[in-house]
Amino acid sequence: MRSDALDTGDFSLTLGKPTKTESSNYTCSISDGREELRVTDIQLQVKDCLVEVKEGEESVQLPFKTTGNLPENATVEWEYCEPECRKVHVYENGSDQPDKQDEKYRGRTSMNEDLLKTGDLSLTLKVKDPTDGDSGRYRCEVKRGCKLLRRKMLFLKGTSGTEAAPLIRLL
Repeated sequence: MRSDALDTGDFSLTLGKPTKTESSNYTCSISDGREELRVTDIQLQVKDCLVEVKEGEESVQLPFKTTGNLPENATVEWEYCEPECRKVHVYENGSDQPDKQDEKYRGRTSMNEDLLKTGDLSLTLKVKDPTDGDSGRYRCEVKRGCKLLRRKMLFLKGTSGTEAAPLIRLL
C-alpha cells in the first residue's frame, strides 16, 4: 500500500508475483478508530500461465524467469502433473540428471546454461507434432534440500487435440 494513502485516498494494495494459493476474497476496511467508514470486497483469481504450441512446431519453450544468483546447490525439477506427476527434467549438482526423468521425456528436454546464475529456468520441450499427451499442467520447483525456493505452474495446450483443456481446474 502507498505510504501517502490517507492523503491521496488511494488504498490500493499491490501483490508481487501472486500465486494460485492466494486466490481468495479480500476485504479492505477503513476505520477512524471508532467505526468502519468504508468496506470494499475484492475477489482475486490467479490463473496458470497458458502456453500454446502450434501443430508442426519442433519444440516449445515453457517459460520461467526469476531472480538470478540462486544457490549453487539448488535443485530444479520440472514435472508434468496430469493425471499423475511425471518428472520431465531434473537439474541438480550443477548438471542435468536424465536418469531421473520419466522415459517419455528423455532426449526431449533442455535448459539454458548457467540457469541458477541467470534465473532463466525455462524448459525447451521437443514436441514435433504435439499430442494430447504433452498437453496439460506443468510445474517447476526450485528447492534447496527440503526448502522450496521458487515455484511456477503453467499449462501447455497443443493445437492438434480435438478438445481444448481447461485453463483452471479446481482441486
